[in-house]
Amino acid sequence: MFTFIYEAAVIIIAGFILLRLAGKKAIAEMTPLEMVTVLSIGTIIGHAIAERKLWQTITCIGLFVLILIVFQYIALRSRYFERLFIGKPTLVIQDGEIITHNLVKLRMTMEQLEMRLRQKGISNITDIRTATIEVNGRLGYELKDSAAPLTQGQAEQILRLLQLRMPASEQQPHDVFEQIRKRQ
Repeated sequence: MFTFIYEAAVIIIAGFILLRLAGKKAIAEMTPLEMVTVLSIGTIIGHAIAERKLWQTITCIGLFVLILIVFQYIALRSRYFERLFIGKPTLVIQDGEIITHNLVKLRMTMEQLEMRLRQKGISNITDIRTATIEVNGRLGYELKDSAAPLTQGQAEQILRLLQLRMPASEQQPHDVFEQIRKRQ
């Protein structure tokens, strides 16, 4: 009678393991556990409609959600289980150098990495301090200081330093950024 509960648990755990083995490229935004849960729920709902087993479907969906919540809670409490259930980012660029053996682990080609960099507006790999493929499959990166964009705070600090070096007769008490805002 309760074999469907056992089968539901087996399906979600097996799906989670298989999706983790599939790698980071196979998932877009969700963690593997979330993806398996969503896919499992969709599959079970499809079967429920075909077989007209409403209460078994509701029980299975509830079990899937419960397993997801328990796994997420365990992952929050333990670094080991966090790495096991959710994964960890994979370093693909360090100090402007591509780490090819990590690309091989991810089953990602150089062209695919370069495409992701172009999508982020990065044209020169040597400008990158570190780049990782995150657990959700997205590219995370940190630019070297020489390639990082100038912030408004940094620009204001430079302007203040320049004003301090100007002779007092040439200094004008004004805020360049405030004048730009007024013109817009």
